Amino acid sequence: MQIHDYLAEQQQLIEQQLQHHFQHHYTENSVLNRAIKYSIFNGGKRIRPILCIAATECCGADEEHAFPSALAIELFHCSTLIHDDLPCMDDDDLRRGKPTCHIQFGEANAVLAGDALIIEAFKLIAQQNRSELALELAQAAGANGVIAGQVADLAAEHMTPSRELVDFIHYHKTAILIRASIRMGAIAAHTDPTTIEALTSFGEKIGIAFQIQDDILDETASSEELGKPAGSDRAQSKMTYPAVYGMEASRKRVQSLTEEAIQHLHSVSLRPNPLEKLANYLVERKK
Repeated sequence: MQIHDYLAEQQQLIEQQLQHHFQHHYTENSVLNRAIKYSIFNGGKRIRPILCIAATECCGADEEHAFPSALAIELFHCSTLIHDDLPCMDDDDLRRGKPTCHIQFGEANAVLAGDALIIEAFKLIAQQNRSELALELAQAAGANGVIAGQVADLAAEHMTPSRELVDFIHYHKTAILIRASIRMGAIAAHTDPTTIEALTSFGEKIGIAFQIQDDILDETASSEELGKPAGSDRAQSKMTYPAVYGMEASRKRVQSLTEEAIQHLHSVSLRPNPLEKLANYLVERKK
């Protein structure tokens, strides 16, 4: 199967799972529920849940084992996008070509919608009685994970470019959740520790490569392609890879990280799966 066909198929599957969940549990037509659904069903690529499902399948388990973790990861990711766009954070008016949640529903409702999605993510995992999955997401999401990355990202605005700081931001704000997506897929499949370790290294490297590619696209893609204003990182003096290393070195780093990630996949015995193609897709994408 071609990678674009696989992505389309998996995106449709995840959309169906999300629709089913929210049709059953979020029936009230309140401003909070509208804000939540608006932020979830806005054309996301669903990369993180797709990686989670692919990891479960490559470890020999059926995709159904991954659904609670995959949906939880996507809900948490959506919460971070709502919060990132707030005026006190990155102050963005557009997300995926549409008005951001706080523009559409007000700042207070956007904050609360993001908070509610975090809680809903952990509820999905709690219903599976898999504490190890809850711990994995909590470690990736919390004060030593995504939140730490966001704090550092905000603090780094207008600072002198720093290799140590940009590496910290990229790992914590982006790579750690991609790593968790793959690890949770493997854990859901009750995979052996050696395989989990290899998939962990794979996830870390493609996660950093993914964020560097985002930095590159912010400089090179159009606003229509990105679904948000192009050049916003430079306008806000963000600590990005091109700002620190330059564009050519950034492109080379994306390629080397992807090659290293794929080597980790080849170091263990996995069921035939699209993870290698997904890794290449993530760093070759144009939006």
